[in-house]
Amino acid sequence: MDIQNMKRLKLITLSCAWLIGVGYASAQQMLTLEQCKQMAIEHNQKVLIANEHVEAANALKRSAKTQFLPSISANGLYTRTNKKFSLLEKDLMLPVIPWSAIDPATGSLDNTILSPTLPDGSPNPNFNPSVFGSTFAINPNTGQPYTDSEGNPLFQQYSWIPKEKAEIGEKNIYVAGINLTQPIFTGGKIREAYRIAKYGENLARAQSEAERTEVLYKTEESYWRVAAVAEKVKLVQAYIALLDKLNEDLENYYAEGIIIKNDLLKVKVKRNEAELNLLKANNGLTLSKMALCQQIGLPLSSDIVITDSLPSLMQPIAQTNYTDTALAHRPEIEALNQTINIAKSGVILMKSRFMPNIGLTANYMFFNPNPYNGLTENFGGDWSVGVAINVPIFHWNDRGHTLKAARSEQRVAELKMEEAKELISLQVQQAMFQLNESIKKVEMAQINLDQAEENLKVAREAFESGRQKTSDLLEAQAMWQNAYSELIDARMEYRLNAVNLKRVTGNLK
Repeated sequence: MDIQNMKRLKLITLSCAWLIGVGYASAQQMLTLEQCKQMAIEHNQKVLIANEHVEAANALKRSAKTQFLPSISANGLYTRTNKKFSLLEKDLMLPVIPWSAIDPATGSLDNTILSPTLPDGSPNPNFNPSVFGSTFAINPNTGQPYTDSEGNPLFQQYSWIPKEKAEIGEKNIYVAGINLTQPIFTGGKIREAYRIAKYGENLARAQSEAERTEVLYKTEESYWRVAAVAEKVKLVQAYIALLDKLNEDLENYYAEGIIIKNDLLKVKVKRNEAELNLLKANNGLTLSKMALCQQIGLPLSSDIVITDSLPSLMQPIAQTNYTDTALAHRPEIEALNQTINIAKSGVILMKSRFMPNIGLTANYMFFNPNPYNGLTENFGGDWSVGVAINVPIFHWNDRGHTLKAARSEQRVAELKMEEAKELISLQVQQAMFQLNESIKKVEMAQINLDQAEENLKVAREAFESGRQKTSDLLEAQAMWQNAYSELIDARMEYRLNAVNLKRVTGNLK
């Protein structure tokens, strides 16, 4: 192959390698810690569920607020009856009485003109024979009215009313109406129901914030674990590079007859162990990335690369009262506060059951048959207004029992608050102790790493000058790797403890 073709082949190879590298880099997704947090909040199911609970609680609050306003309803009724209503038991014979025989003052028969004699038996000077004769049926032989079997006088004329003519109603009955009801006084039931709904919304928001905090903590924990495992992968790779360099030197020494083959085998054994550790580290990195992807809502097979690394500098704990901060900012405390408020409103709500309920009503009703026009087959309507009142008097102390139960629930909520404050104070102290311990661990691990690096440097120089054995140099390299690994673990523990302190104090936003 000539030089020109070799140059062309080399150029093609480099171009392919560049394209492959670009494609691989474009397939990777670079993520910062803040991006991971935002993605976790947007995709986590628990956070989404908590947000829906907030929306539901807000809708219930708006629903409770409408109870202060009047309610308007429309009602309708259709009934088909089998029989009509009958006003008479049987046919009636009603006497026809002239107006002149009726006393206008009493509306009954005028005895002053209809009776021939006075109560004492003397003739009645006001007696009117013409009215008397036109009212009653007169016996011509006696001049007195005919009487029935019971001695009652018979009238001159009668009107016959058949029973079937006194039936009312129709088989098809229609009733329709519009009703307006405005509560005036309910003993505080509506007000406290609205307050409970409002406290319920605040409770849902506090629970949503607690879910968000937990998601943020787990996301940051998964993120820093990826960072720690990635550094351990680099550490194992650096350790393998040291072994490869040592193996290269030993190969030269062995070729010159300075060392025996056993020294080469020791390095190869360490090299095999390091390869196995590198495989485990890569597997651990893959699993930690999958855990982070699951947390932020990406497919588990996504190829992600985090842009942050474990911090080498530590921030000292600020001199502040973390317990007071936690009690002021923890969403759990806010949730318990709302629970206590709900319990207090529950007590007031139970007290309101002892009080009367007063409401204003207004109606407009339509009827068919029309009761305002002789029950004819058409619609007739009328309006009405009124005030309704309901006063509870006695129901076997039902209200007293429910009031006692509500007061017990309030006491339970207050006791839970006291318990939560104690537990949160304990959590804060524990988090502070853990953070202080991790700071000390990082400092000690850094000192150990410095010493291991110095020891490795001395061992390397001594080995190269022939004053130290291969096994001593391998041991120094292993000590350096262990010291570096412990420093990575200490830094990750510090980072997680710092995040945990923010979480328990309610400052993880």
